Amino acid sequence: MNILVKVLMATTLMLMSSTLLATQPVLVWEWQVAPGKAGDFAAAFDDLQQSKIGQDRTAQVQLQSVTFNGTSPATHRVVALYPSLVELEKWNSKLMGSQAQQAFGSAIAEIATPVSQTISVPMQNWGEVSSDDVYWDLISINASDPASVLSGMNELMGSKDLSEFPGQVWLVQLFRGHAGSGGTMTHQIAIGWESMSEMEAFNDEMYQTKAWQKWIGIASQSFTIVNRESISWLKAYEHNYSLEDFD
Repeated sequence: MNILVKVLMATTLMLMSSTLLATQPVLVWEWQVAPGKAGDFAAAFDDLQQSKIGQDRTAQVQLQSVTFNGTSPATHRVVALYPSLVELEKWNSKLMGSQAQQAFGSAIAEIATPVSQTISVPMQNWGEVSSDDVYWDLISINASDPASVLSGMNELMGSKDLSEFPGQVWLVQLFRGHAGSGGTMTHQIAIGWESMSEMEAFNDEMYQTKAWQKWIGIASQSFTIVNRESISWLKAYEHNYSLEDFD
């Protein structure tokens, strides 16, 4: 049994035991791709997405590159957004043992190693949801007071100081895969931008505002940062679904 089959079987078993039956799941698989083999990995992944089975679902699937990730060895991420766990499980049952699955597993067997898997669900988002935002700042946290995190982010993002915020922000809650490379994760804050320059220009101004200073006080009392990563989308596949639909 190859590595991919084991990964997918483990994911399916987790989903079967989950009680989150009416939510939009975010599945993340992290991979460590061998040096010089990123193009081969991307080509194999593209073949899977373009296959008949790969397209026979309702999901947006993203192939991402990890540029800064602390102690994690992951170099790439595969992120799948589904409208429900039912849709996800239905597609997994089609994939298991299929020719497309076997071809992908064989293509990456010697060049990619699974690092981690997580399942999360969105709690709330702010800003304009758009697939044009391809540069992401991902902050993994261990929240001692999740309610304060959510209310604090609501206040920050709703403030006059951030009225011209150009990107999007998501607060998601982890339901599976809490053990991160830097410690236990309970939530993640994902901030999307069209470019690093957009992020830099806005953050330089935001850090000087009263709203940001108040948020820093709330944050220091309600969570600790486990890890912070910079991620770029390499390609997004919209199988009858998009990030905008996920909103």
